[in-house]
Amino acid sequence: MRIAIIGAAELGRLIASHAINDSHFEVVGFYDDFKNSVSYSKFPVLGKTDAVLKDFQNNLFDAIIIGIGYDKMHARASIFNQFKGIIPFTNVIHSSAYIDKSCALGEGIFILPGVVIDLDVKIEDNVLVNTGTIIAHHTKIGKHSFLAPGVHIAGLVNVGEQCFIGIGSIIKDCITLNNRSVIGAGSLVLKDTEENSISIGAPAKILKYNS
Repeated sequence: MRIAIIGAAELGRLIASHAINDSHFEVVGFYDDFKNSVSYSKFPVLGKTDAVLKDFQNNLFDAIIIGIGYDKMHARASIFNQFKGIIPFTNVIHSSAYIDKSCALGEGIFILPGVVIDLDVKIEDNVLVNTGTIIAHHTKIGKHSFLAPGVHIAGLVNVGEQCFIGIGSIIKDCITLNNRSVIGAGSLVLKDTEENSISIGAPAKILKYNS
């Protein structure tokens, strides 16, 4: 399959590396609104995001995936929604990840090496699950969320949309991270979070709110 990646910075290049070396996709290039060079890394920047649909209609690629990082969560969601149902999104899932057969996966998902996803987990569209993360049974990860390396999520957890969970964080069972929650690195989350909140610590406490 020929894929294009939206976002040509470090995350986009990481997706390209795994897509080629592990998943055996053909990467035709990147689209990026901020990089103007005709060549970036070893793949070309094909244009800005306003060129994606035309190039797809001209059969330049078969599917896309978003390589925009956690510091631009709104942009991740906005661009995905722009092309959802118009252009196919592919999943790039490393072969070393364990994903139970009962799991339900959306579109545009990137799962890195060493991930474990247990019974009846649901991962919605445009989610990134980073290296060594463990997601226990009957948990849901909402759209456009981003899980950093080494996150441990217990069973029956509900992670809302556009949530970011920092490296090494632990999420207790049976709680909810409401939409656009941010969990700082190394936090221990023992109770529900509020929408747009930033929580840190062990146990995690709300530090402030995003506007």
